Amino acid sequence: MPELSIEGNGRIERTAIYYNGQQLDKVREVFVHITEDGEFDALIMYVGADGQHYTKNIFTDYLENVQTETPGFTEEEAQSLQLLTVDSDGTAESTLLLRNNEEQGGVVRLYVHIKAPTVEEGRGLRSWFGGAKNIPERAEFAAEITYREENGSLTTEGVF
Repeated sequence: MPELSIEGNGRIERTAIYYNGQQLDKVREVFVHITEDGEFDALIMYVGADGQHYTKNIFTDYLENVQTETPGFTEEEAQSLQLLTVDSDGTAESTLLLRNNEEQGGVVRLYVHIKAPTVEEGRGLRSWFGGAKNIPERAEFAAEITYREENGSLTTEGVF
């Protein structure tokens, strides 16, 4: 199954996106929204090696012409960052979620939206949903997980 990892500290300039263990270059936007009710949106927008803009489903599409780069963080730098990993075939039922390499249970909702400030208005992932999703058009760095506690209450916390 494809694996998406995001390593960072909550700031765009200190964030790396990995796909199957390779750090991606020229990523412009990532949107992941997974709920226990079966909602599963996972899109990535990037500039390919041919200069074209691509929008793909992270877990079900082939990422053609994707550019990679050498890891941007040393092992020492990575120790001060958070790591979120989603391993999936594109369905909520078969998705494994890890934070700092620890499996997460009781997850009700995962929401991640990272958008570089270089994406032009109206060209972002919002246009793919036709306004059906609340996806901001401006530069964005949002990542939160909602857990169901043992007593049934819900707790939401930031990932980074």
